[in-house]
Amino acid sequence: FLGDGMRILGKTTVDKDFLEISFSELISITGGVIAGTFLVNLVDGIGLIGGLFILFPGLLEMHVNIYWSLSARLSNLLILGKLRGKREIRRAVLRNAFAVLVLALVVSFILGLITYNFVYFIFSINTPQIVLVSVLSSLLSAVFEIPLVIYTTFWVFRHRLDPEDIMGPYVTTLGDIISIISLVFMI
Repeated sequence: FLGDGMRILGKTTVDKDFLEISFSELISITGGVIAGTFLVNLVDGIGLIGGLFILFPGLLEMHVNIYWSLSARLSNLLILGKLRGKREIRRAVLRNAFAVLVLALVVSFILGLITYNFVYFIFSINTPQIVLVSVLSSLLSAVFEIPLVIYTTFWVFRHRLDPEDIMGPYVTTLGDIISIISLVFMI
């Protein structure tokens, strides 16, 4: 045997982790294509604020890293059995959600400042509103991403799936789509 459920000789079976990861990656690829298509159709509007294309990759990556860490912390607490009662669950969820929100706002502010300075000193374009766009788009996306990530993490765990296999691609796709939409609303 080469792992749980996989055989070399005889009947070949595929293990649960492989199926979970494959399915979540398929969803991630599909969501990435949808988000990319949506972004391509908005290129003209995004170019209105100088430096937005410089800000955008960092903002997307920040959202993925921050919200995936929220899911990972909750997953670990669930897998280790640290969340037994509703009170413990509520306390852990509120603490982690607050930490993620503060982290997202602080990092998006710093990212906005770095983008503003880069665009100002390299291209001589003065667009201070890029800092506000960065923070407000992060706040708007946090309103949707935090509850969705929390709910999905618990849902996946409740259905006896491994959140560590599924949530990474899910959060990437969710973050890409919601970040693009929230950034467009802030323009």
